[in-house]
Amino acid sequence: MLKYLLSTMPVLILATILQQPLLDLSTSRILTSVPGETPFKLCPATQPTDLYNISSITLYPQPLYIDDDFTVHIYGTFLESIEENSTMHFWVDCGSHCKEYGLNHTEGDGYDFPLEEIPLEQPNKRIGFPADKGYGHLWMEFAVMPFFLQVPGWYNFTFDARTISNDRIFCVTAEVCLRWEDEKRNEGYPKGPWSSCRWP
Repeated sequence: MLKYLLSTMPVLILATILQQPLLDLSTSRILTSVPGETPFKLCPATQPTDLYNISSITLYPQPLYIDDDFTVHIYGTFLESIEENSTMHFWVDCGSHCKEYGLNHTEGDGYDFPLEEIPLEQPNKRIGFPADKGYGHLWMEFAVMPFFLQVPGWYNFTFDARTISNDRIFCVTAEVCLRWEDEKRNEGYPKGPWSSCRWP
């Protein structure tokens, strides 16, 4: 499980332009890839009616290793105001590699936390949720903590934000290979198809 660490201090990275939402206007279909050169993609359940239209995501640093701190920035547009008491559902599982781990279905672990704990930046507004309709930049700070996640291999992470009425705000997922930066530490774990995986 990935340990959730949120910072109470704003990260001074601002979006300089409004980017286009990830919607193919010719077909009204959501594009699954997300600009920003990260492993993040929109979840299969993402719809044009989702309340936050993501335009790009950045992740720093890359590649990411076990015991690293990292920051995710998400840029986009709220199609309407977001009410209080919205929730982020965070989930970790084996993704498309379950069979390699001897699992017949996706097994994982997760938890929920209030969306109000995530820093949000909007023009002419104090930092934080609830959100107004229009452009918004949010960010999350995390750590890959060895106490919870120390075995090198493939991991799938999902962030699914919902309103108190269970309407989806946004959903993104990333399947990545996480290893120790020191290769000698990787050698002490059981071997398998995941042993030679590399970021992402």
